Amino acid sequence: NQKSNTFQSIFGIFLQAAHTPQKVIETLSRMGICVSVDSINTAISSLSKEAHRGISAPGQTLLKSYAYNNFNVDLKSTVHTVNKSEDTLKHLTAGLLLPLQHGITLNNLRCLNTLWETSPLNPQVKSVDITSKKGWKDLLTLHPDPLNEAGLSR
Repeated sequence: NQKSNTFQSIFGIFLQAAHTPQKVIETLSRMGICVSVDSINTAISSLSKEAHRGISAPGQTLLKSYAYNNFNVDLKSTVHTVNKSEDTLKHLTAGLLLPLQHGITLNNLRCLNTLWETSPLNPQVKSVDITSKKGWKDLLTLHPDPLNEAGLSR
C-alpha cells in the first residue's frame, strides 16, 4: 500500500507473528502505528507466494533436491490450569532444498527420464508396461565409461 511506510508493514507482520490480539492490531492501525489486519494478511499471502516461486523454480532445474523431515515438539506450559488441558505435542515438518554438488550437470542426470518412465511410482505408467524389477547393477550399464589408454574405466 502506498499510504503506509515500511516500518508500519514490518511492525504489523511482527505483531501478527507474535500472536498479538486482533483488536490490539486494529487499534494500533487506527493510530497509524501499523497497517491494518487485512493489509498484514495480504502481505503474508504475497510473501508466501513469492517464497513458493523462489523455492519451486530452482527445484525444477533437477540440479537441486528436496529433503523433508518430520519431527515432534512438546510445548509444555509453565502455568497449569484445569481449563487449559490442550494437547501440547505439535507435529511439524521441515523442508530443505539441497544443491547437487561436485559439478553435477543435466547431462549427468539424463538417466532420470528412463528411470521415471519405468517407475512403479509414475501414475502414467501401466503396470503391464513395467518390465522386470532391476537392481543397482543395472544402473552401471546406462552410461558406461569409456576405457582409457590402459584399458581401465574411471
